[in-house]
Amino acid sequence: MADQSAPDMQTCPFCYTELDARATVCSLCQAEKDILPSWFERGKVIFLGCALGFMGLGTLFVGTGSGPSMLGLPVVILSALVFIWAWRMDLSEPLWRRKK
Repeated sequence: MADQSAPDMQTCPFCYTELDARATVCSLCQAEKDILPSWFERGKVIFLGCALGFMGLGTLFVGTGSGPSMLGLPVVILSALVFIWAWRMDLSEPLWRRKK
């Protein structure tokens, strides 16, 4: 019969040390687990997509002094690709970062 009071374990992705599930820093290699909520990582990418979209649409429709510019079209397409990237991001596993 398994002991139900034993805490779950996790493995450091850099040095493969077994750690307590609540640990945020590896005791051997000092790698840190990102403790930000997963929606925050996706939110940063969505913000980037919105900023690119507004700049591209502004350039496309408002343009410069001589009229609308087609230079905004690639920026709008890039913005759409950033939104697709944000939608497809895998946030199921926590991110670990190694100290330099």
